[in-house]
Amino acid sequence: MRFDRVTIALVGPEYPIIVGYIARLAKNFGIGKVYLIEPRFDKRVAMVYAAHGADMVEAAEEVSLEDLRKRHDVLIATTAISATRRANVNRLSIDPEKLGEHVSTSQSVSLVFGRDTTGLKNEELELCDLVTTIRTGTTYRTMNVSHSAAVVLYVLSKSRSGRGYVPDLMERETFARYSYELAVAAGMQEHRARILRKLSKRMVMRSGLDGKEVGLLVALMRKALLRLESH
Repeated sequence: MRFDRVTIALVGPEYPIIVGYIARLAKNFGIGKVYLIEPRFDKRVAMVYAAHGADMVEAAEEVSLEDLRKRHDVLIATTAISATRRANVNRLSIDPEKLGEHVSTSQSVSLVFGRDTTGLKNEELELCDLVTTIRTGTTYRTMNVSHSAAVVLYVLSKSRSGRGYVPDLMERETFARYSYELAVAAGMQEHRARILRKLSKRMVMRSGLDGKEVGLLVALMRKALLRLESH
């Protein structure tokens, strides 16, 4: 798999050695760009650890997570703490082996790695389209961020290019919005409708439906919503 449409985003990076190692990995795998969100490290030191990937550190751009969301069609978050309850939608994760098709068929993708100490917050995970977790097979699941990046990039590099279609961000947002509005109109409790909205966005992304099929489902939900509202 080629990574020219893939970027890496580091949230709250503190340690230059970790940033340097990730920049080196980015160079190894041909990642297009590295983004920094609320960085707190010395770039000059990180460039030393990056070796031949020093130019990736130098060119790294500081952005907000909201801005990163606007720039990419798909954001893939990484976390060591996956959901133990289905209601915890933000942390429902898939294995890295299942990411290949989403990455290869999307217009642009950013792999979002959390803080060196506490990872990503729930509200940050909520802005992402998919969440992936590396299963270590032990109760000690938290890995060094640079090690996690190496595993994810290696697994993705072995993935075959997908032939499917991934609905774009606008299609996913529209499908999720009508799912939510229809649920509320049908009498579902507000908090359950919000959970459904989050699930719908990820569900349609992983469905394999093309744009026309998503459009037909949205049209059906729109008509059902209008009928409910008229009564």
